[in-house]
Amino acid sequence: MEEKTKKRYVIGTLGALLGAFIGSIPWILAYILGDVIYAILSIVIVIGAFYGYKITKAKIDKKLPVILSIVSFIAISVTMLIIIPIILMYKSEISLTFEYFTTLYQTKEISSAILQDYIVSLLFCFIVIGGIIVNLNKQIKHGVAEKDIKIVTQSVENDRFSREDIEKARDVFEKNDALSKKHTITKELIVEELQKEFGTVKGSQIFDYLKVEGVIKKRANKYYFSEKAQRSPYYRYGFTNLKVLAVVLIIAIVLGVVIVFWEDNYGSNYTTNEINMNDIEMGTVINSYNIENTDLTLEFDEDMMQFSKEQIAAYVGEIYAQMYDCMITNEEITKILLVLQNSKEDFEEGYTVKQYLEDAMALEEQEKIEIQEKEIAGHTFYTAEMEYQYDEETVYHIVDYVYDSGDNFVCIIAQYFENDPLNMEEIIK
Repeated sequence: MEEKTKKRYVIGTLGALLGAFIGSIPWILAYILGDVIYAILSIVIVIGAFYGYKITKAKIDKKLPVILSIVSFIAISVTMLIIIPIILMYKSEISLTFEYFTTLYQTKEISSAILQDYIVSLLFCFIVIGGIIVNLNKQIKHGVAEKDIKIVTQSVENDRFSREDIEKARDVFEKNDALSKKHTITKELIVEELQKEFGTVKGSQIFDYLKVEGVIKKRANKYYFSEKAQRSPYYRYGFTNLKVLAVVLIIAIVLGVVIVFWEDNYGSNYTTNEINMNDIEMGTVINSYNIENTDLTLEFDEDMMQFSKEQIAAYVGEIYAQMYDCMITNEEITKILLVLQNSKEDFEEGYTVKQYLEDAMALEEQEKIEIQEKEIAGHTFYTAEMEYQYDEETVYHIVDYVYDSGDNFVCIIAQYFENDPLNMEEIIK
């Protein structure tokens, strides 16, 4: 019997997880189409989890609030950190490859934005979910039958207590001047009054019921009848508390600032022109470099330094060491060449080299950059140039050169200062 119950918990949890992901659809649509986070939609996530659990006929007991909390956290995390970024990539027509997805989280601006939205989402969601969980816990604690347990109800009345009963209970509180936080009454006195109105058993039951539903509220060990909670399920479950909302916003802002500070000071150091020369063990001196699996060679009219994979990992990160075939610089590191290749098998059939470059520009949020077609060394290259103001007097250039080698997309990235350019049309042979 115990083993059967355990299995039912597992099935119930899986049902709750499925329901939570279905409930996250409105959240995803609001974020993707409206570019906003509607905290109130987190109600749908936990509602989906609750009914996903309930439909499996799993046992409803004190473990349910814990299961719903964990399942909701998983659904929110997967939605914010995986599903939404993938949809945004698709929307921006960026290839849905693991490499591009991981690059999102290696780009400081994008990863910071995603993490900030995630933290804000969790804060808001668990305020909302917390109210629902507390309500479920109260119902379970007070022995409400499994079939009668509800997550959010529009009206307070049910099969046991009619609207007339609720109004009579309200009248009893009004007669005792207990309809606000400033005017309360002890439990003993109000239960006695309710028992006079409804009878001993029903009087006690309606007090317990309305207390569970959040209509009868407690303040300083005394009680009052909340007319707002009677009318509004959102107020009943505490979703409209502006003080709580203000606290959540302050916490979200503080955490957002901490994330940005951390990223700026301790995050990825992938800004190649900011490498500290004093920390660099220079690479091997070369005058030319043969690009693997192609008939192309890069030839230089000055000595250049080729970094090893270990050096690339040390200076710009392990992921970039895996991504780049090579990193070549001059001694002053004012000129940088990067070469990378992506197998065409990782992309859809018919995917073109121009699309590859367009997606790369979209990933860098540079969709408006003009893409040009050039013939260099007998090959058709597609190029895109970006300019950045390095300081008040100096402009920094990043130019991508991409061509189709047959099996791979080959990308050569040239980075240089305007006063010390790299002439790629002479370098590519």
